[in-house]
Amino acid sequence: MSKLHVIWDLDGTLINSRDEVLASLVKSVGEAGLSEKQQVAPLRVGPTVDKMLDLAFTKDVLTPDIKERVIKNFRTNYDNCGFTHTLPFDGVTAILQDNRFVHHIITNKPDLPTKRIVEKLGWNIFFDSIITPYSFMKSPDDKKKSKTELFSFLVQQYPHDTFVGIGDMATDAKAAIDNKIVAIGVLWGEGTKQELTDASCTVICSTMLEMLSALEQCL
Repeated sequence: MSKLHVIWDLDGTLINSRDEVLASLVKSVGEAGLSEKQQVAPLRVGPTVDKMLDLAFTKDVLTPDIKERVIKNFRTNYDNCGFTHTLPFDGVTAILQDNRFVHHIITNKPDLPTKRIVEKLGWNIFFDSIITPYSFMKSPDDKKKSKTELFSFLVQQYPHDTFVGIGDMATDAKAAIDNKIVAIGVLWGEGTKQELTDASCTVICSTMLEMLSALEQCL
């Protein structure tokens, strides 16, 4: 009998990590000698850290050396922040406990903070797999896999089962659609309704009840 596998994004979908990510990033930017006045756009949680920085600063300000320093500082600051203010969105845990679904996480967040957050929330027992772009890197110089590639890897492990992808960003929807699976967008994260619509999400949900209903329709 085939099962319904749910691929979850982490930040902005399962957990509200915005404040701690931004606090660690702002601290790291300052430690590298940059200031908020030099930004051309606000720092926005969701993309990978390097892309967050690329969107917020021009290349003449964010030189390769400074960018590398910010990212290195961020890894230290964020990995050791304690995650005391990172909380699950209301209603998420109940859905994770629903044994009609097989749960997976595919996130851009590195392995270490991802595992620390999952352990802190007591969610280890709910996920069959936790995959990040770093999961397949054997050296720092290896190219990180995209979300589309990570989705493809997971889907291929269960060729006879059905998959659904859930996330708050257009990149989450793209990864699902590229792998020919249902893409559910959620509006309690960083992505806007217009972005998720433009990304051709199959369903866009504004509440947990709507999301649960969308999952049940895929059973």
